[in-house]
Amino acid sequence: MSNVATGSSLKGITTRINGRHAFVYERVLALVVRETQLRESVTFSKQDLARRMGCCACSVDRAVQKLRRDGLIESEAVYNEHGAQLGNVYRATQKGIDLASTFRREKKPARASEEAK
Repeated sequence: MSNVATGSSLKGITTRINGRHAFVYERVLALVVRETQLRESVTFSKQDLARRMGCCACSVDRAVQKLRRDGLIESEAVYNEHGAQLGNVYRATQKGIDLASTFRREKKPARASEEAK
C-alpha cells in the first residue's frame, strides 16, 4: 500500500459544480478520482472525511454507497495488525473518472460589496 494517501487534502475539491452547490457524492467522487490519478488510491475514514467536509458521517456513508452501487468507485477495507478496521482504500473506476471530468468547477460568486469597488 505504498501508493495510498491517508487523509488527503480537500484543497481543489470545489463546493460548486456546473453552477450549483455540489452534492456530497460529487465531492467524494472528485476526491477519489483526483487521488486515483495521482496516487492510484486514497484511504480515509468516513468520520474524518465528513468532519473535514463539514457534513455528517451518514452523508459520506450514503455517498460512498451510491458511488459503489453506480460503479464509479471501488473500495477495500484496511485493517491493522490486530484486525481492527482502520478505514477503506478507494479507487475510481474509468466510469467514475469519465463522470468527474464533466464537472465544471466554478468560483464562488463575488460579494455585492466587492462588486461595487
